[in-house]
Amino acid sequence: MRAFLFLLLAAAAARADVTATVTLAGPPNSPDETFIASASNCGEGSVRHTENWKIGPKGELADVVVWIVDPRFGPNPPAPAEPQLAQVGCRYEPHVLAVVAGAPFKVRNGDPTLHNVLARVYTGPTDPPGATIFNLGQSYQGQTDEVQFDDPGIYTLNCNVHSWMQAWVRAFPHGCFAVTGSDGHATLQLGAHLLDGAYKIDAWHPRFAQPLEQTIIVKNGTAAATFQFQGPKSL
Repeated sequence: MRAFLFLLLAAAAARADVTATVTLAGPPNSPDETFIASASNCGEGSVRHTENWKIGPKGELADVVVWIVDPRFGPNPPAPAEPQLAQVGCRYEPHVLAVVAGAPFKVRNGDPTLHNVLARVYTGPTDPPGATIFNLGQSYQGQTDEVQFDDPGIYTLNCNVHSWMQAWVRAFPHGCFAVTGSDGHATLQLGAHLLDGAYKIDAWHPRFAQPLEQTIIVKNGTAAATFQFQGPKSL
């Protein structure tokens, strides 16, 4: 029994991860608002809230994309997991997605109603919508299609049938990224395969014009970063 416990503790100690924790300080400039979503077959009540912010009781901030700016990997790193985007209850799940540029990912219609996924380039908070990348129609529940973004960048997704539906996608030239959950925490894919050394790590939330950046030191595939966005500086 003691040997078994020792092995468990040793395995836990040997686990290598590059992680990030993100919080929000102060109230944001654009709090979520209530609106009426007048549509049938959306699976939820008509009273909805915008999805600008998902903030925990201690300021834990969800929907933040965190990534290594210029990763250097050891030999034979695995392929990152393929993300998926679903339309459920006439919402996009997740609201913020990170993908590898040039790699396909699946979009699924989970609703018994028509959706279209209009993907455009995002160039800035005061700019008009950018170039259309694709406009995918999904007419029936369960329809699943593969799409991709060929170039790194920021993209928006919208549904013309349900005007409140919006999602954000950041595409990267590599797979060393993650998106924070409701606890404000993220574990970067492929982080454990980074070579030892100093790296720039960035964090971006759709309601801020610029990402935050800091330097971490990776040792044996392990490092941790902590970011704090200032709510009054939000869009």
